[in-house]
Amino acid sequence: MDDSTRAALDSEAPVNPYSLLDAVNWAAARTNRAWLLFLALMAYMALAVGSLTHRDLLLDSGIVLPLLQVRLELSRFFIIAPMAVALLHVMLVAQHAVLARKTLEFDAALRLLESTDRRSHPLRLNLDSSFFVQALAGPERSRVIAAMLNGIAWLSLLILPLLLLLYMQVAFLPFHDAAVTTVQRTVVLAEVMLLLLAGVFLMRAETSFFGAVLRFGLNNPGSAAFGLVVLAAAATMSILAAIPAGTARESGNGALFGLFARNLDVGDASLVPEKGEKAKERSLNLRGRDLRFARLDRAELPQADLTGATLDGASLRGADLRGARLGCAEPTALKQPDGRQKAGCTSARGADFSAAWLDGAKLAGADLRGAKFDEALAKGVDLSRGLAIGATFERASLDLADLSGAALEGASFVRARLPGGILTGARLQMADFTQAGLEGASLTSAQLGGAVLRGANLEGAELRQARLYGADMRGARMVAADLAGAAVWRTLPPAGDAAALADFANIALKAPGKDEVEALTALAASIDATLPAGERTAGLDGLVKDVGEGGWMNSADGQTWAGLLRSSEAAMADGFSSRLAEHLARMICRDRSTGSAVAVGVAARIVLPAFKGDPAVVADRLKAADCPAARNLPALAMQKPGAAAEGAKGQ
Repeated sequence: MDDSTRAALDSEAPVNPYSLLDAVNWAAARTNRAWLLFLALMAYMALAVGSLTHRDLLLDSGIVLPLLQVRLELSRFFIIAPMAVALLHVMLVAQHAVLARKTLEFDAALRLLESTDRRSHPLRLNLDSSFFVQALAGPERSRVIAAMLNGIAWLSLLILPLLLLLYMQVAFLPFHDAAVTTVQRTVVLAEVMLLLLAGVFLMRAETSFFGAVLRFGLNNPGSAAFGLVVLAAAATMSILAAIPAGTARESGNGALFGLFARNLDVGDASLVPEKGEKAKERSLNLRGRDLRFARLDRAELPQADLTGATLDGASLRGADLRGARLGCAEPTALKQPDGRQKAGCTSARGADFSAAWLDGAKLAGADLRGAKFDEALAKGVDLSRGLAIGATFERASLDLADLSGAALEGASFVRARLPGGILTGARLQMADFTQAGLEGASLTSAQLGGAVLRGANLEGAELRQARLYGADMRGARMVAADLAGAAVWRTLPPAGDAAALADFANIALKAPGKDEVEALTALAASIDATLPAGERTAGLDGLVKDVGEGGWMNSADGQTWAGLLRSSEAAMADGFSSRLAEHLARMICRDRSTGSAVAVGVAARIVLPAFKGDPAVVADRLKAADCPAARNLPALAMQKPGAAAEGAKGQ
């Protein structure tokens, strides 16, 4: 506030300052009480909001009001509280504007009785001690005291209320509720406009808004500029800076000015409400929540329901997600055109699940493009029909994982363990299975164009009707694998001694058709647009150019495949059925940590009508005393060979 101005009321009769003194003091006392109450309200609101943690925001557990111990729903509180603060603030400013009118009239009347520009009339000593009245019409005092009075006015009537509204907005940002944030932004902008309209009357006695603005700007340019800067900064902050983290990630966790996090940060937190039997029930409902870029590293979220949630860019490294649901609200809609959006599927693009515990988790249909599952423990995880282009599963344990029908183009499974895994019909073009463990896995009808299976263990695996155009199978262990009907062209073959008992009968040694080449061409373009530049995409372009060319059968690789086909056909007539069954039985009985997963995968193969081994041999072998591992197998794995044997006898 600046007290150097004198009211110009030439057209009106002079006012007796003695008659105004009581009115000014009475109005000042009431206004001062309202000001103190508003300060208390701001402190109370700041304390309530400051007590809110990111855990509270994640769990949506409400906010507990201090002293009252009343719990309010979060979204409602962060809508109603800013509205209440803004409304009371505007009312307080309006009350101070009325007080300013009286005080400025009093000051103007005294100015006529003072012989100098100094405010020296003794009547000023009788004014109320309110900082506002003293700043406008109090006696002359030092610049330090005057600056303190004006500073209190600027802080309490303009800066602190706006800061509180902005604090409420940024405190709620990690919740990522666009509707609530829009309401809060609207409140801040409305507050700025009302302060702009009413604020000039705190300094000028004119009744015309434009007249007050003109005189204020001419006589108090510094104060006018400062006020406009504060209002503009508040509006800019609310519109541009205080936005959800899904659209901005300037530093680390997207913190605003490095202080206020835009993303949830609930790492190393136990979110299981109860231990024991009740913990087995679904513990946390996060359906449809926007958790983009949230940090949930090592958080305990077993059985959590994240169906339809948005986890793009989130970090869940080492998190406990056993039995969690991250699939689709309407799975049947996936079969429709553009069904993924209609199905309400979870989106976790670029999310980091490294070293997470995902045993039994349900991610069917989820959008996992570019996600990381490196070193994850995911036994029995359901990723069927998932969209995981470019995802990485390096050194992950995916025993009995279901990846059937999943889009895994360009995915990396380097040194991953997938014993008994189900990859039926999966789109695995350009996927990397270098030294992966796929014992007893099912890759029936899988699309493996350009895939890398170098050094992979495919013992007892099924690759019937698989598309292996341009795949690299050098060093792969193919013992007892089933490749009947697989399409092979420009495929680098495995070593002959690593393909004992493998079924290469009826493999198709011919170039892909025009439609298949066009599909590979379109795939190359889509992968280039999805994956980071240079990651497993260059090879696909070369494959598309070469795969349709003839003459490959005369090459060394072509002749090797032809030799594998001939030797497999010859082996069929020499006790192949019994030897294959005996080998698969040994796989089941083998004492390994992955034994049960392999057993389930092999058992599923044995009961298929296309199985060329003898199911009875497997059933008898499992009953033998020297197969102690069979006692630890799931009941279903034990029943399948016996059922297949009985079915074979009945034929």
